[in-house]
Amino acid sequence: MLALLRQTRTFLLPYLVLLLAVGTVLLTTPKHTAFFWINGHHAPFFDQFFRPFTNVGDGVFYVAITLVLLFVRFRWALLSFVCFAVTSLAAQIGKHLIFTGHPRPFRYFAEHSGFPPLHIVEGVVMGTLKSFPSGHSTSAFSVFLVLTFVVQDKRWGLAFLLLAALAAYSRVYLAQHFVEDVFAGSILGTGLTLALLAWLPGYLARHPRPWHDQRLRLRRG
Repeated sequence: MLALLRQTRTFLLPYLVLLLAVGTVLLTTPKHTAFFWINGHHAPFFDQFFRPFTNVGDGVFYVAITLVLLFVRFRWALLSFVCFAVTSLAAQIGKHLIFTGHPRPFRYFAEHSGFPPLHIVEGVVMGTLKSFPSGHSTSAFSVFLVLTFVVQDKRWGLAFLLLAALAAYSRVYLAQHFVEDVFAGSILGTGLTLALLAWLPGYLARHPRPWHDQRLRLRRG
């Protein structure tokens, strides 16, 4: 486990700082204040940027990364797929079985008067329920932690964390989630992925197969 933490420290150390900062805000600030601090600071450029960028936290992006890893090493693609499957399932269980009554901002502020109007980006379909935890944030933090683990140059970890944080930020900016939703999603994605990274590579090493270190190759015509 210590070796894993060293391998991924460029992602995990700044993440811990971010976690403490956001956690402090959530403990000392009403949920609507934290939400509107993000959703209320908007500009046309960010509208156009975050509308497509939020898909970095979508399952399709995670699957695409897994497919790309097939051309690097089957072992890494398998690891990515397992992390995707487990974290996605956990997020959906949270949404659909445990925290089913948590409204998203669009519904919450429609039912509670006295708040500023939401900033809604044109073309974004607004969700109403199953807000907690944020599935996009779960996936984003999971996939970028996996990438930090597999890349040789670990300095990429900080850039990967920034991309994961921006994906989570986009969910609040686009009025799809509260800050607490993306906060919990990041913990869920990071925690489960760390646990899988601590177990699965060792399991594969103890049960080697010839295909583990193979990869797909493009045929040249």
